[in-house]
Amino acid sequence: MTRPLRPTRPPRPTRPIRPQSSTERLARLLYGALGPTALVFGLLCLGTVLEQAWKPQRSWSVAAWLLIFGLPMLLAVLSRRVPLRVLRVIALAEGALFVLLLMFWLTERAEPLPAGADIPWAITLTGVPVMAVAVTTRDRTAWAYLVLVCTMSGLLRAATSTDPSPVLVGVEDGLYSFLLLSMLVGLTTMARRSAGKVDQAATIARVQLVDRADRLARKRERLTIDALVHDSVISTLLMAGRGGTPVPVLSRHAADTLVRLDALRAPLPDPSMPGPQVTRRLQRLVAELAPDAQITSNLPGTLTVPALAVTALLGAVGEALRNSVAADVQEPVRSPVARTLTVASYQGGIRVAVHDNGVGFDPARVPAERLGIAQSIIGRMERLSGGAATVRSRPGVGTEVVVSWTPAPAVPAPPVPSLSTAPPTPPRPATQLKGVTRLPKVLSTSILMGFIAVHAVLAFADGEPLWGLPYEILGFVAVSAAAAWLTLVVPDPVSPRNAVMVLALCGLSAVATAFPVPPVGSTPFAHWYLGAITMLLVVLAVRGQPGFAWYGYGMITVISIVWALLNGLSLLDGVNLAIRHAGTLLAGTLFAVGLKRSTQTLAGLNRERARSGAAAATAAAALDERETQLTRVNTLARPTLQRLANLLKSDALQNNLLQINPLQIEPTLRAESLLVEATLRDAIRGRSLFVEPVITAARAARIRGVDVTLLDDSTDRPPRQLAAAAAIVAAQLDALTQGHLIARLLPADRATIASIVVDAGEPRMLTVAPDGTLQPSL
Repeated sequence: MTRPLRPTRPPRPTRPIRPQSSTERLARLLYGALGPTALVFGLLCLGTVLEQAWKPQRSWSVAAWLLIFGLPMLLAVLSRRVPLRVLRVIALAEGALFVLLLMFWLTERAEPLPAGADIPWAITLTGVPVMAVAVTTRDRTAWAYLVLVCTMSGLLRAATSTDPSPVLVGVEDGLYSFLLLSMLVGLTTMARRSAGKVDQAATIARVQLVDRADRLARKRERLTIDALVHDSVISTLLMAGRGGTPVPVLSRHAADTLVRLDALRAPLPDPSMPGPQVTRRLQRLVAELAPDAQITSNLPGTLTVPALAVTALLGAVGEALRNSVAADVQEPVRSPVARTLTVASYQGGIRVAVHDNGVGFDPARVPAERLGIAQSIIGRMERLSGGAATVRSRPGVGTEVVVSWTPAPAVPAPPVPSLSTAPPTPPRPATQLKGVTRLPKVLSTSILMGFIAVHAVLAFADGEPLWGLPYEILGFVAVSAAAAWLTLVVPDPVSPRNAVMVLALCGLSAVATAFPVPPVGSTPFAHWYLGAITMLLVVLAVRGQPGFAWYGYGMITVISIVWALLNGLSLLDGVNLAIRHAGTLLAGTLFAVGLKRSTQTLAGLNRERARSGAAAATAAAALDERETQLTRVNTLARPTLQRLANLLKSDALQNNLLQINPLQIEPTLRAESLLVEATLRDAIRGRSLFVEPVITAARAARIRGVDVTLLDDSTDRPPRQLAAAAAIVAAQLDALTQGHLIARLLPADRATIASIVVDAGEPRMLTVAPDGTLQPSL
């Protein structure tokens, strides 16, 4: 017996991935950079932790070390995986625990430490909690926290120092910590502000792009529907209203038009059509519209044309044939008009040339409101990707219309600002983190002044031997010049040439300052130049030259080793002098490299988000506009088209009328067809004016025999006082019982918003002012 199969559960819907903002990505980047920095500092001070462990509870010292160094590494591990609120809690915990640790040292262990090891291990990590708080809190809170911990660090250093001037040592330590960390806090706050500006700019650009995509999609759909309405609906209604078209042909045209309207509402996939089938479709079109035309075709069987391109070609060719036949009827020539269609393969696509030797016309004198050439031929082909159309004609010579379609090239062409189906290309500038790696002039100048002042104190306040003072002055001047030049002169990003100049000055400062320093009995900040140079190397790293920064670090490491060996010390002693500054440079390097990569990734993500938003807006707007336009067309024209399509289904028509007069339909249906055709033209040519009460007034005026023309030249920018202008046009229509009225909305740059020309025996012109009031007649 077989066991029945269990029904499979539907898969759980996956939660959509929320795109990260610039601010969030920057915060996660900085949280991630804290881990390696803390690891370096933690390993460097591990020996000091064990030596300075609190005697009553040694395990507490180890636990404090694990917490202070472990929380930043936990932040780095979780920086990409957990919500930001969790990371903020961990960062704030790091900042609070560090303050508690300093308070414990100040209250319980404020006593001198052994000589040579009188720097509490806690203050060697001041930068990590400061950076954690700076990333998490507001700018004022970050700066206040920096002042607090640097003050506490200086007090603790003074309390534990064995130097004869412990207060001076504490002041020097606190000032140096504040100087170094103020640069990192400044960079962090500037990066955060810049990220916020990027988010704002990206949002604005995305909204603008979506709005533009929406407008382009709506205009494209509207023009597509208008072209169909002009080619199929209006032409069918005109044939019915003017008479002279056989009823079977008219009925078939109406039925085909209804099918096209329904197909637009639910478009089918776009298959390809072979060349011979395209030829047959063109032959059928010629047989219906211009049976006397001659068609020649050499389309190969291997050619395939997308159905969308075939539809556009048939529409444009059909409009050209209708115009040719209509011109022959309106202005007949003495000899019969010869019409030819030449169909040929063209650059991998298709080219159709429609030519006649009829009366011709001057294309420059075609009114703008005439939609046949502008929209149904040229506009239709231009909206088709790969489509093109040209119309050449002269009075008395004839007309030639050439339409073509070619497939897209293998390499995509750059986007063209047109009504193509692709959404607009998102702009690049909105996604770049600019101005992050260089502080504002006021802040950078303040830090430069602090740099010079603090290092002047470190260099000259400790009572060094007078014989070494010239070397000390040379080293101080060299490093100060490098700082001033890098801050005030060198542009961002730093060029390799400028980086080499900075390293040369730093090398000079290190050699000159290190030479007079004795191996034993030196002051606590005798090697102050290493910290100063490290700060400049951090600036190089964050301003685009991390490689040169580490070359500089290698240089000062070599100088420290040479100094140690020349003074009888070991190589390890020289390394220990420089290694304590590795964490600071590592933090700056991680900040610089991570920020650069994050910026590049963010630029791509923002462009992709903008592109996706534009694509979604394009699709949604196209569907909405298509439904709106088709609803309008169906409401206005479908009843009349349905009556025309049903003519052949009438038994009376089949048995009697077709035998008596197959070219005539009942007068009421002809009048209705002309009225609907005029209303549809209003909706296309006078789109902004196609509102109530103008619609009702125009219909009533036409029924009374008034010739009404509505035109819209506002180019999709209707005036604010459109309702007032529409009310004035409707009032003028209601007052007419005969004659002609032309109402036109003018472009936005005109002094008036609309003009009304009334000809009911005596022509007069009215204008509508921008405030919606009627101006005097001219």
